[in-house]
Amino acid sequence: MIIKKFLNLDYFPIFLIAVLPISLLISTGVSELTVILLVIIFLLHSIHKNNFLWMKNEYFLLLSVLWACLIANYFFSLNSSLSFLRSFGFIKYIILVFAINHYLKIKKNLNFILLLWLIICLIVSGDIFFEYLNKKNILGFYSNDPTRIASFLGKELKIGHFILGFGFIAIGYFCEKYLNKSKYSIYIVYCLIIFLISSLILTGERSNTIKGIIGIILFIFLSRHIFFVKKKKIYLLLLIFFLTSLFYFSDRIKGRFNTIINPILEQGLSKSFKETQHAAHYYTAIEIFKSYPLFGVGNKNFREECNKEKYYNESYAWTTQRCTTHPHQIYLELLSEHGLIGASIIIYVIFFSLYKSIKIFYKKKKPIHLSSILFIIITFLPIIPSGSFFTSWGATIFWINYSIMIFYNNSFNK
Repeated sequence: MIIKKFLNLDYFPIFLIAVLPISLLISTGVSELTVILLVIIFLLHSIHKNNFLWMKNEYFLLLSVLWACLIANYFFSLNSSLSFLRSFGFIKYIILVFAINHYLKIKKNLNFILLLWLIICLIVSGDIFFEYLNKKNILGFYSNDPTRIASFLGKELKIGHFILGFGFIAIGYFCEKYLNKSKYSIYIVYCLIIFLISSLILTGERSNTIKGIIGIILFIFLSRHIFFVKKKKIYLLLLIFFLTSLFYFSDRIKGRFNTIINPILEQGLSKSFKETQHAAHYYTAIEIFKSYPLFGVGNKNFREECNKEKYYNESYAWTTQRCTTHPHQIYLELLSEHGLIGASIIIYVIFFSLYKSIKIFYKKKKPIHLSSILFIIITFLPIIPSGSFFTSWGATIFWINYSIMIFYNNSFNK
């Protein structure tokens, strides 16, 4: 009887979804626990209701192919013990996608969750400004790197990725929910964009800043029915001017980007690139792929393989520091650890989902749907450095966005 009552309390899984961003700010362990708890509750709910129709969904079948690919990769891994949890444990993200889809079907749940995510984003962005001005955040956390902002993540320098992961959804939600409620709402949209993108720039995270700017340009262009109305073009120009001014007047921001631009101007692209640590990572990943072209070295195995002497190349300035947990570029991670076969399957699953999503967006033009699509797109931008696709923290953010994208796909396909 107690279990039955617990399963009927829909507010608890809704609460878990709503606080997922907060759990990510606390720690990877807390976010993992939140995801696992949500997955277990959803599975128990499915068993209790004898409802497994979600397993017949085309996206479940697609993601199951991806999971099968990861399990196959486990058996080809050079060190299978490193791959075990990532390969077999990936099933939790598949179930997470459909758990979120299930609980978002009730409109009030969707509004509650997205409104809370918007508030969390505003708080984090405000905290980034606070730390930028005061050298520590509102809780007293500070960054060990004077050119970077840590905010609520303390020593972890990835708060920009958090803003990317939830900021676009926050902007999309506001546009969808409030844009036509008042003649002043368009001004609030511009202020929201300026606030979130400015905080992203202030983090000092170059890759995430580039992704964010590309993402917001695409958002504005693809939502041109909102932004390209005659009277509103002036505000678009003011937005561009503000962001340009922010870059120009901030020594910290200019310093981070000048470390890229100045060497290129002085030495040329090829030579300056070889003097960066990312170049050593990229080179090593490419060489690993050449050594294991079909199946790669196995999920999470880059960190071991990169230590081998055969990947030493003195023409790369950071070659002695070439070894890290992952190659810092999503395509090179997939190719080096999963080979051509595994990488092709993973990319096909994601890009096929994107293709169907973009087709649906062009018919319905829902801003939240577009926001989630854009996050997936900027995650897979080539060349630009990135975090690992499979680490729990980044994967949770990715699959949350994927689940929002699929939720709108499923809603509009009915």
